[in-house]
Amino acid sequence: MKPLRCPLPLALVVVGVVLSGCQVFQRSEAPVQRIEIPPSAEEMAALATAPPRLTATGTVVDSRVQQLGAELGALKSSVNGTAQDFRTTRAAIADLAGRYQTLVGNITARLQVGTTPGNPELISAWSEAQGLLGQLEQNVGRLSALSTRAAANASTASFLQSSIRSAYRLSGGVDQDHRNLDLLEDDTNRTIVAIERVLNEIADDVSRQSATVASERRTMGSLALSINSGRMYGAPLSTRVAAVPAAVPTRPVPAAAQRRALVTIRFDRPDVAYRQPLYDAVSAALDRNPGVQFEVQGVAPARGEPADQARAANDARRQAEGVVRSLVEMGLPSDRVSLSAATAREASVTEVRVFVR
Repeated sequence: MKPLRCPLPLALVVVGVVLSGCQVFQRSEAPVQRIEIPPSAEEMAALATAPPRLTATGTVVDSRVQQLGAELGALKSSVNGTAQDFRTTRAAIADLAGRYQTLVGNITARLQVGTTPGNPELISAWSEAQGLLGQLEQNVGRLSALSTRAAANASTASFLQSSIRSAYRLSGGVDQDHRNLDLLEDDTNRTIVAIERVLNEIADDVSRQSATVASERRTMGSLALSINSGRMYGAPLSTRVAAVPAAVPTRPVPAAAQRRALVTIRFDRPDVAYRQPLYDAVSAALDRNPGVQFEVQGVAPARGEPADQARAANDARRQAEGVVRSLVEMGLPSDRVSLSAATAREASVTEVRVFVR
């Protein structure tokens, strides 16, 4: 692999990785130290597999007490397994996230330095990062499955707690039987607390990781466009979008000729390089008003025979759809952009006009 040549060395720090502008692109092929998340001492005490030591009495109630002790032991074993699987999945997510962020950081650094359009090294790294993001999404699914298991354990624990309390009313027991039931009830209560803690942690992780994966999907779309052009567009547009879109005004929308377009793209030659100016203009509009919405209008020249006008209208709509796709890939939510078509006598070639609504 040949080193990248550049006139001046430039050091960039991205995601804790220092890259030189004259260095060869670094891939994340070095072995990554696995992250272990050990349980806390309180968790180990609460989730000890063995139930409390019970003193056998040989009474009628004792048989029920021993049965409840066995059920508690099985429950704690299940809870312990769920907690262990949760720690393993969380460690896997941390490992994947670290490798993914390293790749994205390296790609971003290379793009900021500047590189060739469609650089195959960056495309390969982007594909690897996309694969890691897919694995992250799979682990979020595993977390959801663990949440179901933890909820089932919570239901079993609640039923067991009720059964233990009912056992106090059984006749034919001695004082030791009630002391045994006290031990079982206390241990069941501690197990319920541990289950609730795991449930809450899983729910938090599912929510956080789902939002992260969705955000990184938009980042990958923006990076793909940047790699294609060989330069960095900027942060995904999603980082500038408000949570709630701005309300569309109820006043009549003026005709295209009376409105001032935010961007006008003239397709007067093949491969028009419009993405960077489009990104800059839309980004600036979102900085002024994060709740703004956009209309992408394909404009065909109103000239020639009807057949020529029909072909021009189809071409204008096709080009407008391509602009919409570019905006979505840049991170703009699809519900913030609408598509329309028009004809204009003053247009000499196919145009796409982007309006702020």
